[in-house]
Amino acid sequence: MTTPPAPDALTVSPDERVSRYADVICAAIDDDISEGVVPPGIGSFVDLHRYLDANEYLIDASVPYDGTQASLDLTNTVQNLVVARLRTPGRRFCTYGDCAFDAHDHTTVKSPDGADLDDAVPMRCQHCGQLAHYDARLEDYRHDDPAAPDCFLVHRDD
Repeated sequence: MTTPPAPDALTVSPDERVSRYADVICAAIDDDISEGVVPPGIGSFVDLHRYLDANEYLIDASVPYDGTQASLDLTNTVQNLVVARLRTPGRRFCTYGDCAFDAHDHTTVKSPDGADLDDAVPMRCQHCGQLAHYDARLEDYRHDDPAAPDCFLVHRDD
């Protein structure tokens, strides 16, 4: 895959600059998803940090950082756009029967009323009914679809 060039602050608008950084980072995240480094459906920088040093995405994309408030604001703006793109409806995510990520369990042996089931079935969030999974790396439950809104039981730490 060809990585887009880092934006030149002198030749592009601030919005285009942020968008180009996000393009580079999302392409790198997609590469890591295809290599099994992070799971499909990752939906936040906080979750990314639990799999790897997500700051490396910012460094590799050449997002400037010098400790000033302006560089912090730029970093936050880029991260927010990346998260919004990761949560875009229709973006590929893993789900029951279509997940090769070994830290995910998309099944349950309990019915919604808590009774034991004979066979494992696809897990659903007990609060909102969305398809869900347990992520052993995060030690938490997540909705399969990162575009699904957080609910009482499943929320991201962003």
